[in-house]
Amino acid sequence: MSNMKEQELEKRERRPAPRKRVLLSGLIVYGHGAFTCDCKYRNLSTAGARITLAYLVQLPIRFHLINVRDGVAHNAHMVWNKGLDLGVRFDSTTSLSAKPDVVIDRLKKLWLAKRGRIGVS
Repeated sequence: MSNMKEQELEKRERRPAPRKRVLLSGLIVYGHGAFTCDCKYRNLSTAGARITLAYLVQLPIRFHLINVRDGVAHNAHMVWNKGLDLGVRFDSTTSLSAKPDVVIDRLKKLWLAKRGRIGVS
């Protein structure tokens, strides 16, 4: 590969970990659990994701992002925002089937409610 093409690829790919294309249901939770917003994961890595919102909503920079299929909650922050598409980086990840914790318990209840609505088993 030419040096020019290598430089172009490096400029386009700035993520710390490669992402896998997915189509997963997600739930954004903010305001200490008072507000939620449905979303879809479009790609996913251990470090972050690209998500798509169903409708425009003003979100805080930091929020929890629940992966409904896998039952995990990411403490995430927004890296970029282009209309309905967001790029997020994960600060930490917690299994919703572990740790008795008030915040985690609230996120788990929201996850279970969402999972029941979309028929995930």
